[in-house]
Amino acid sequence: MAGRRKSYDIKAVVQYSRMQDYSSYQPSELGTFSISEDGDFINCNKAAIPTLLDYKLPLNLNEGYKGTEGKDKARETIFPQWEKGLKWIHGSKEGYGSVSSVDIIASRGILKDIGYTNHNQYNNPWKFEACKFKGKVYLRKVDEEEDENEWCIRNSYWGKKFEEYLIQQETGTKATYRMLKGKIGKKTVLLSAEVDAISSDGKYMEIKTCFANKIGVKVPQAWWQSYLGKVDTLYYGLKTRQGMVYNKPTEITMAVALTKYVTKNRANEMIGFTGDVLDWLYGALPDKDETWILEYTGGRQIFLRSTGEKFLPNWYLQFIEGRKEEELVKQVEALTLSHPVN
Repeated sequence: MAGRRKSYDIKAVVQYSRMQDYSSYQPSELGTFSISEDGDFINCNKAAIPTLLDYKLPLNLNEGYKGTEGKDKARETIFPQWEKGLKWIHGSKEGYGSVSSVDIIASRGILKDIGYTNHNQYNNPWKFEACKFKGKVYLRKVDEEEDENEWCIRNSYWGKKFEEYLIQQETGTKATYRMLKGKIGKKTVLLSAEVDAISSDGKYMEIKTCFANKIGVKVPQAWWQSYLGKVDTLYYGLKTRQGMVYNKPTEITMAVALTKYVTKNRANEMIGFTGDVLDWLYGALPDKDETWILEYTGGRQIFLRSTGEKFLPNWYLQFIEGRKEEELVKQVEALTLSHPVN
């Protein structure tokens, strides 16, 4: 029934620093996949990850910009964006068995927003949809049109344009993702994490733009996002307010970013907070195919409310149930052979 509401009370930040050491999060990579420009899902290997291109400075990030009319409203034509992780589960060698030990299934971006809640100086709100089904919590972003002004849209375009200058995607490929499994709090999490590029020596890179006077503000959140995604290096293009990059991008290793911009205490606070929220969410959700809104609007509480609507796509439900039926048939056959019924 819609309208049911629960809440999580945010504790003093220092309490979260004692819940989990950030270094205990050591995710393993389970696979790689790509999304084509047409929205098709492609199960692939590391060879599909973009590599760095040679480029010539300066870089004009305004090239091709069309103002608000050029805002990217693209959606995957085969399946909604959030289902990409489910498609990987469906296409993996182990099928549904690949997530037998997983408690939470989400994208890296969702856990990035949750974990940074106590450190976001702008107190930005966030809202996601959640469901627990057959012992696994699924999280997805709410598909809402963001109310962005022209400056925000321009900055978003600059970031994408910077990537175009620096990386070479395979023909027809829109983005490449890694599937990672790790422990956060008491729960095992499966994350889909987009990977920007891989260096010639095999290092994963996160490519971003930033105004030079804002790098101290931007790096901590980028470090947290990249740490979740098992990235090795942050690669920053320092842009002017006119959208120009004049100097060679700045490379910041994760170790340097942690020491210089983040601190181990803040890293512990972010992972401790994320783990505590996930533990609470897992216990608060009923085990049924039902959509719940998980929302932070500012202040010291996170709210959870039911919409009463279904959550999981039919194709995925059929996939899960189909696997269950096969296993049930095997169990019945074994039982029949061992204990014939007269």
